[in-house]
Amino acid sequence: MPDDPSEGDFLALVEAISRQDATLSPLGAGIIAAVSQGIAGDSRTFARLFGIAHALVLREINRLCAPEAPIEIVRREARTQRTHLKLTVKGNILMAGVLDLGHIVAK
Repeated sequence: MPDDPSEGDFLALVEAISRQDATLSPLGAGIIAAVSQGIAGDSRTFARLFGIAHALVLREINRLCAPEAPIEIVRREARTQRTHLKLTVKGNILMAGVLDLGHIVAK
């Protein structure tokens, strides 16, 4: 994970997202938080920043991209399997709920 003064804020955001949607794994909540805060908009960047195997990140992204999911795949690079993401309407609603509850201040 990045050594940044806002590391605690990020972890608090991940926890708040997990509380809002109990179906999310901690990794899934972390991906949603990273996409929403502009920390990592693709799978490889997320994997590198947080020291997680890219294959595990890809597996979680595929799980998160089911119908009515909080994120969607914008594009995939065939050679590297880098997957670019964005929040869906459900993801934006989830984040608005988390931020409205005052759990964390957005960037």
